Amino acid sequence: MRFWNNSRVLPTLTIMLAGALIGAPLLMLNGFPLTFDDTPGYLEPAFNILHHAAQPAWTTPPDLSPHGPSSANIFFLRPFGYMLFLLPFVGGWGGWGVWLIPLGQGILAAAVLRAALTTAGAPERPGLFLGIAAVLGLTTSLSLHVATIMPDFLTGLVILLVYVVVMRWLAFTVMQRLLTVAALTGMIVCHLSHLAILGGMVVLLGLWALWHDRAMLRSLAWGVLLPMVLAVGLLTGSNLLTAGRPVLSESSPVFLLARLIGDGPARDYLAEACRSRDYLLCGSLDSLDRSAPGYVTSDYFLWHPDGARRRFGDQPRFVAEAAEIAHDTIASRPAAVAEHGLTNAAGQFVEVQPDDTLNDPVKPLTRRLFSRFPAAVYAAFDQSLQTQGRFPRDGLALVQDLSLSLGVLGLATLGLGRWRRVDGRVRMLLLVIGLGLTLNAVVTGGLSAVHDRYQNRVIWLVPFAALVLLTTARSRDALPAGRKNQATGWNRPPRMGTGTPVVAGRLSGNPSLLRTAR
Repeated sequence: MRFWNNSRVLPTLTIMLAGALIGAPLLMLNGFPLTFDDTPGYLEPAFNILHHAAQPAWTTPPDLSPHGPSSANIFFLRPFGYMLFLLPFVGGWGGWGVWLIPLGQGILAAAVLRAALTTAGAPERPGLFLGIAAVLGLTTSLSLHVATIMPDFLTGLVILLVYVVVMRWLAFTVMQRLLTVAALTGMIVCHLSHLAILGGMVVLLGLWALWHDRAMLRSLAWGVLLPMVLAVGLLTGSNLLTAGRPVLSESSPVFLLARLIGDGPARDYLAEACRSRDYLLCGSLDSLDRSAPGYVTSDYFLWHPDGARRRFGDQPRFVAEAAEIAHDTIASRPAAVAEHGLTNAAGQFVEVQPDDTLNDPVKPLTRRLFSRFPAAVYAAFDQSLQTQGRFPRDGLALVQDLSLSLGVLGLATLGLGRWRRVDGRVRMLLLVIGLGLTLNAVVTGGLSAVHDRYQNRVIWLVPFAALVLLTTARSRDALPAGRKNQATGWNRPPRMGTGTPVVAGRLSGNPSLLRTAR
């Protein structure tokens, strides 16, 4: 019994079980981890590091259409962070480690969820936590992204970690602070959109802190801004080492130009500029507005076999011209660019369905990747529901819609309907989640085409927020009548600020005393 009563053993086991409840349902349903077109770009480089004799993933497969030269920088399209995360799952295990990816991602998600629940003042009962994990794993989009070999499952966790930081940083031990900084830094280098989302959150929460609680500025600086700076250094260093260029991403100008061409302002700029400039794209003006089934105009530019990027490749001249064209387009047409950006953001905010490509035919790169695994692994991939085009995407969308509707209803009744009784810690959670959902739509809709999967990756935060409201409302309503207005862990709940950690009215002003008392 002493082993099970250990203060660290039970929470660890609970987190692992919760991770399984989140990651296992769709893994078991599909019979294999879910994949996306970008999965080989992350998984195969990790595979190559541990299997030196294998053909590198970044060489052109023989069945693709001819196109310009690819970049020698293996991080041209994607940063290195998620590739490193995948390394333990492709080394050894006889190839079966890929099944552990959703479970590992689920455990990471469970750890962040537990930290957020503790911060919000939810009762620390294992059964309650496992129940919340089960609801999220069976009914929300979190399970879809945790079960997919892609870094998108991290976006919602980044938002929740910001909440944990602003509320608890001053009470953290040194080790907790180091782990939090390391976790946020790692999540940023897994997906560049996280850097932009966090930048917006730092600015907006910083402004809020100046008005309401300046103590939060210190938490933002050390707990969020520091990981951003570290991530910028790591991303810049990786591109300097592999391509000789100290930039965050070599491909960012190309992606931004694709967005501006898709919206129209860049096409208008090129129509004028090509009278006096000799851009590579000047010979393709009549085809820049093309689209095709499955390819909106910006995606056609980037990914279609007849698109501009495929035609010119990733040669330095094309990348440099993309940066110049994007800059001049924004400078000469700021109003048009801003109008399209806001329209895209608004459209992205409400596009919350599971990705409509879940049952699309498997791309050659994806099939080639798993064909390099042992025969039994490839057979499981080939027989999975997704590969056979039988994954129940519509049924999953229906369940997620129902969960989201109930979440919105819960927020309206338990949040807005009784706002003055909501604990300040929960109010701050709602504020951070609202900012995160909005900024995710702004960043992804403004810099890429509008796709369901971008907002779907974070929309599970709405049902999660409703569950937090439900659990904290029940715990506060259960207090004795004389203590209903007493602080339970933070001395200023109505103001949503960081406040000073206390122990139910006995200690105040010293986080070290708090840790000793606990």
